[in-house]
Amino acid sequence: MKNKFTLTLLALLIIGGCSSIQEEEREEPEVLLYKQSQDRINAKNFIGAVESLSRIERFYPFGVYAEQARADLIYAFYMSGDYDNAYAASEKFIRLYPRNTNIDYAYFMRGMTGYYEDDGLLSSVFSLDLSKRDVSTAMKSYADLTEFMIRYPESEYVDVARERLIFLRNLIASSELDGAEYYLKRGAYLGALNRANYVLKNIPDSSEKDRALRIMKEAYEKLGYDEYADEIIAFESN
Repeated sequence: MKNKFTLTLLALLIIGGCSSIQEEEREEPEVLLYKQSQDRINAKNFIGAVESLSRIERFYPFGVYAEQARADLIYAFYMSGDYDNAYAASEKFIRLYPRNTNIDYAYFMRGMTGYYEDDGLLSSVFSLDLSKRDVSTAMKSYADLTEFMIRYPESEYVDVARERLIFLRNLIASSELDGAEYYLKRGAYLGALNRANYVLKNIPDSSEKDRALRIMKEAYEKLGYDEYADEIIAFESN
């Protein structure tokens, strides 16, 4: 009986201790957590800022600073190089606060974090088959930024978004033409024609226009369609 009482008392003490620890953790004031997050952002300690802001989101999901903390979390993830979580945080903010006065920022950041140059670099190193290089994330980012531009044409972030769109447009066109040249070298001339023609029709303002025309000209010549090749030469000279 004595042993059973001792075990029961011990269990209650453990439970009470855990509860006290949880309460102490939870009771850290929201305002102090937010101040800490801003101090860390100002000090460029973005990983630390993510930790502080995530605690606000966890312990005070409906608190005074919850909405602003979720907006700041997008930036903190982005600046810490965690682009996947920055994208997810942007999506979450758009879903939770569609009428926020700074909702344009969330749409802008969603587009900015959808693709990063490092992805393209790794792809070029490890994707030996250039006909199958994946630019789907770049295309998604392009679509997201285009949506942002349409929704918020007066946003302060429009100029940066426009520059990013030009970069993505040229990247997508270049990747398509890498595949076209891959086909050319292997005698798949119709495949090369299709890729080059796609760029001319769907990305006409890219910096890769002349390259696309050159590929089409060579492919037509290889296929014996000299009259079409001559048309391209005439088009280039105009």
